[in-house]
Amino acid sequence: MKLAAVLALSLALGAPAFAAANDGFAGFWAIFAAAVARDDGAMLEKLTVMGPSLDQQDKTFAGFHAHVLDRKARKCLAVARPKIEPNGGEYSAFCGQIIFGFSRTAGGWKLTDISPDD
Repeated sequence: MKLAAVLALSLALGAPAFAAANDGFAGFWAIFAAAVARDDGAMLEKLTVMGPSLDQQDKTFAGFHAHVLDRKARKCLAVARPKIEPNGGEYSAFCGQIIFGFSRTAGGWKLTDISPDD
């Protein structure tokens, strides 16, 4: 009984902030965080939408990966705990001076935005 209570408490306390939402983000995040931890460039490219918010410095995913998803950012993202935005349609993960934004797209959840953490 005591073990069950400890297990239930640890699961409740360790659950990510997005676990309450049933929008599919938790599944996406498990895959994304694993790809980041392994530095799986091919998978990360599939989970990222290059657009105006991501290609300001680098026009290709390879450039974005090299300059923005550097070792420090990947280490942070691998353990980050994204928060749902007030609008309920996006999530953000804070890593140092960068906020990584995730949105639902026609192809599922993707990394779609970065912005400075002011």
